[in-house]
Amino acid sequence: MGLGWFGRWTRLVQTTTHLAAPLLRTTTIRSSVTKLSHHIPGSTREPDTDGRALVVAVARDAAGRVLATTALTGPDPYEMTGSLLAWGAGHAAAPRTTLTPGAHGPVAAFGLQTLRLGAAQAGLHETERTAIPK
Repeated sequence: MGLGWFGRWTRLVQTTTHLAAPLLRTTTIRSSVTKLSHHIPGSTREPDTDGRALVVAVARDAAGRVLATTALTGPDPYEMTGSLLAWGAGHAAAPRTTLTPGAHGPVAAFGLQTLRLGAAQAGLHETERTAIPK
């Protein structure tokens, strides 16, 4: 998975990264990549409040048909991720929360309404919503 920052190239970047992972375990390659990375524009960038995130979600049925889409805007992607993780951990640790053991997606783990509240607390706000009638 990824954040989709590379658009249509995201899947290729994901696959290339997966295939290159064993090479990055070697000292020579790791050292070379580290040196090269210092020359990439923005390599010293820190998260800032000017950055914004755009999150697009698509709900599909079992056959893959689109049921609804929504777009959310929010803070810098790093800030958003950290806020969502902190909210999820805090919510899961609350004494009155009962969670089913195992790995779950956010909706299955927390419920849609609770997740919407958590997303809003993390700074995500809906920008558009499209429901596709049955």
